[in-house]
Amino acid sequence: MIRGTGIDMIEIQRIQEAFDTPKKRARVFTEKELQLLGEGNPSRMAGFFAAKEALAKALGTGISGFGFRDIEVRKDTAGKPYFDPEHLAPLLLAKLGSTAFVVHLTISHDRERAVAMVIIEEGEP
Repeated sequence: MIRGTGIDMIEIQRIQEAFDTPKKRARVFTEKELQLLGEGNPSRMAGFFAAKEALAKALGTGISGFGFRDIEVRKDTAGKPYFDPEHLAPLLLAKLGSTAFVVHLTISHDRERAVAMVIIEEGEP
């Protein structure tokens, strides 16, 4: 059974301007995310930000009771994005009362916008 869905779309230029210094990026992105983002990749940065917003919406609480750095986006060897389980489990427990959920994430972008969608499904990961 689906417990939550969330989607977020954001202008890449807006994210690029908002996080134009390493200090600003470090307030939102974890060290591992910053390594994945590298320098000069605003579309990926916007996608990661949209993923965090989409997860907050899927949880049904928005960014309430946790921060952006409490969520970590990673990529598997094929490049598929996912949320780091060590960061995700405490959020699921706090917000949904269990960690027995599968969280699906997809990210896409074009020249101007990035979009992310999250589905939280009951069941063991």
